[in-house]
Amino acid sequence: MLKLTMLVRRAPQLSHMEFDHHWRTTHAALVREHAEVLHIRRYIQTAPLENAGLQEALRAGRGALPADYDGCAELWWDSLEDHRAARETPEGLAALQALIADEKQFVDLTRSHLWYGTEREIVPLR
Repeated sequence: MLKLTMLVRRAPQLSHMEFDHHWRTTHAALVREHAEVLHIRRYIQTAPLENAGLQEALRAGRGALPADYDGCAELWWDSLEDHRAARETPEGLAALQALIADEKQFVDLTRSHLWYGTEREIVPLR
């Protein structure tokens, strides 16, 4: 299983509420629309818990850096080969371009982090 993880920051012209609304509605709908052609098996959005005191206690208790992100997105594919194959068709390329064009409307990609990885399940979903 291949996984893309994105820690995203909102575009500077958007409030957190505007960013979150676009992400939850417009972008989520686009991902659902293109999931089949892009062979996306799963898509998850994680929004930060809006509790500054709890977030700071977590950070300070571990001596960690502040989590300065507006959200985390996770996308899964069966394999790297399947991920690549979806992008080798005209439909796949058009779908990918549509998603990236939309991302540029609400995400500051220059201040966001993206990476591919594989999961190691330690405690399985119950």
